[in-house]
Amino acid sequence: MQDFPNTQASEFEEKPFDLRAFLFKYILSYWWLYGIGLMLGMTGAWLYLRYSTPQYLTKSTILIKDPATSGEVGSEDLLLQELGLSSASKNIQNEVQILKSRTLMLEVVRRLGLDVAYINKGRVRNSEAYKSSPVVLEKIDSLSEAPFLGSILLEPLDDNRFRIVEGDSSQIYAYNLPVARYGNVFVIRKTDFPFKGPVQVSFPDLEGIAQGYANSIDIKPVAEWSSVLELSLKDRVPEKAADILNTLIEVYNAAAIEDKNKISANTLDFIGERLALLTGELEVVEKDVEDYKRENEIVSQNAGDGTRLVDEINAYEREKSDIEIRRSIIGYVKEYLRNSKGSFELLPANLSLPNAALNVQIEKYNALLLERERLQRSAGDQHPDLNRQTAIILSTRENILSSVEQLEQETETSIKNLASRSGQFRGQVRSLPRKERELLEITRQQRIKENLYLYLLEKREETALSLAVTTPNSRLIDAAKSNYSPVEPKSQLIYTLAFVLGLGLPAGFILLRDLLNDTLQNEDDLKALSSAPVFGTIGFSKSKEHLVVKPNSRSAVSEMFRLLRTNLEFGRTREGCQAYLITSGVSGEGKSFITLNLGMSMALSNKKTVVIGLDMRKPKLGRYLGREGFAGKGLSQYLIGEATEAEIIQESGVHPSLWHISSGPIPPNPAELIQSDRMPRLFEYLRANFDYLIIDSPPLGLVSDALMLSPMADRTLFVVRQGQTKKALLRRLEELHQEGKVHHAALIFNGIKAGRG
Repeated sequence: MQDFPNTQASEFEEKPFDLRAFLFKYILSYWWLYGIGLMLGMTGAWLYLRYSTPQYLTKSTILIKDPATSGEVGSEDLLLQELGLSSASKNIQNEVQILKSRTLMLEVVRRLGLDVAYINKGRVRNSEAYKSSPVVLEKIDSLSEAPFLGSILLEPLDDNRFRIVEGDSSQIYAYNLPVARYGNVFVIRKTDFPFKGPVQVSFPDLEGIAQGYANSIDIKPVAEWSSVLELSLKDRVPEKAADILNTLIEVYNAAAIEDKNKISANTLDFIGERLALLTGELEVVEKDVEDYKRENEIVSQNAGDGTRLVDEINAYEREKSDIEIRRSIIGYVKEYLRNSKGSFELLPANLSLPNAALNVQIEKYNALLLERERLQRSAGDQHPDLNRQTAIILSTRENILSSVEQLEQETETSIKNLASRSGQFRGQVRSLPRKERELLEITRQQRIKENLYLYLLEKREETALSLAVTTPNSRLIDAAKSNYSPVEPKSQLIYTLAFVLGLGLPAGFILLRDLLNDTLQNEDDLKALSSAPVFGTIGFSKSKEHLVVKPNSRSAVSEMFRLLRTNLEFGRTREGCQAYLITSGVSGEGKSFITLNLGMSMALSNKKTVVIGLDMRKPKLGRYLGREGFAGKGLSQYLIGEATEAEIIQESGVHPSLWHISSGPIPPNPAELIQSDRMPRLFEYLRANFDYLIIDSPPLGLVSDALMLSPMADRTLFVVRQGQTKKALLRRLEELHQEGKVHHAALIFNGIKAGRG
């Protein structure tokens, strides 16, 4: 008969992916582990959702008032854009930074009293009692400069008393009476809300809690280029989140109104200073007119021949007075700009300068200053937008100063033109009586002062009115409203994650164990590491007996040995007697067990079989046959010439067709004995008298005995054990097989356990 075709050689080079084997190896074989993982994962997810504190999302929307984006662009704003000055649109991102500033949030925390928190202590989970605490704490006095940052645990006793617990100690106090502890004097008062258990009163750091809420608030435009902002905040208490957002908008608007009022207040101060100066000057001029009339006994300025001339001069003086007032206002603004150079002070507004672009420039300059101040308060001096804002302010200031100087030159030109017209009046005035001429000069100065005084009074009233009707910087579109369905934790995401982890962790464990495992686990490992054919797989035997193949036995292991016998029969390499050398990598892989039961399987087919104990270093075959104390001669005695072939061949005692050659006394030099001339002679004798020779040889991975015996056998059967034989040993066998040092190598996969092979 011919040898099996070596199909494993091609499989050893390239093996297609076997999905069924993969599923069985990594999933079906460990179904119980995946079940435990899923059960633990889902249970953990349920417990997490059951005892975690839910988070609720609260939203609000506001409109940042901006004429450019709302469609209410006035002529001054259009003129400003035409002049190439800064855009009329507010920097929405700056407003977002201001809304998220720690400064505004600190005021919100103070207004809402978030510097004291009340926590209902539960067995598993604590809950914040926002506006529903059974007690409130009122601070009366502080005995220490440093604020108390900590917590107080209160336990109710009855309607009049409570207990403060601190570690293992506690002290009883009465409601509504001062308590001096922790460097503070405070009073604990009861409310209408019932106790749910102990209450923890916490005193968080104001700066820290304000910064925390400022970081937690999410602010973004509802659409690109939109001035409508959506404010959202996640919190465990939806009512508190709504109060924080609503109060933040109030504080933001109040701060914006305060900034706008600074312009009006600054203008009022400017006008007040000028009015004070003009009042004194006007009193002096009026007294001069009165004194002159009394001294010269003049009743009316219009009496006499100068009536017509006085009317003409009055019309001229009114025109000149308007220009003089304009020049005075321009001079005031120019002086103010020069005196405040190097500082960021607001410019007087609402002065109705005769240049619309200049008025718009001043208005926008003040708006830039206020925005810079707010940005500095909220973001700090190191914010990059602050430097950009400062550069824009300085550039705008230079433009204003240039416009003022140009307007001043235009006003001077108008005054010079009027002066040329005044020449025709001088001759006529000289023809008037001296007294009328002198009185006319005095009254002209009086009229200029009066007109300027009345002009400033009018502007003061306008400014005071604008101060009273200042509008906020934003308009509330939707008040803060909470979604009372928790947004965190996300139950669907948690259960999905638990499902993935419940399956993924066991799979990862199995794969990692498989990667780190350097032993042979299944037949695929054999095919991947060796080109030698697998002639049989032997299941794990739970029996304590070494001989499991018996007459009429129908066990799974017995059938596997019968299948191995059949494969060997089909894999004959020659006619006549067949000699099979059984070896392994190391001791304990079952080669002696395979030798005995394979021999018994051959004997049961009425083939004369002999099992030979050639492992003279650690003989086990005799013990497996129950002949450990056998006094007959063995193989070692034959090899040294102290016994004949007939003397060492003994009946096995388990079947009439099975014979046994024991190893004999353990010799000091087994390798030399195997190489003796008597070994080939013994094989020749045995081939002539038996159908099968089953040879139990020493492990191939430990000594060279098996390599010396392999040429004498028709096939070398290498026993590997599942979960025990190292992959490195099989690689070593493959090297020997490729080098031709192992004669007709084949594999027997031993110790297969259900679900692992």
